[in-house]
Amino acid sequence: MTNKKDPGSGGDARSRQDWLWLSTLGINLVFASALGAVIGHFLDKWFRTTPIFIIVFFFIGTLAGFLQIYKQVQKMAKDDSKHDPKK
Repeated sequence: MTNKKDPGSGGDARSRQDWLWLSTLGINLVFASALGAVIGHFLDKWFRTTPIFIIVFFFIGTLAGFLQIYKQVQKMAKDDSKHDPKK
């Protein structure tokens, strides 16, 4: 993607794309944590335990969400170094 100005927006098209991409990071973390909690809830119902699986799978989902954020940030840093003419 080039760094051309988008007519009518008054901003850089790549910058806008980066902001949209950054907004998905929080959504990914919340979704992964919630999915882990839901899986834990159904396992608790199935095994007739109380909050054990909810807690465990919530933390597993949260860790998965942070891992996904880390991978995306590394990919973005790698892409930025390719597009940066100073490096």
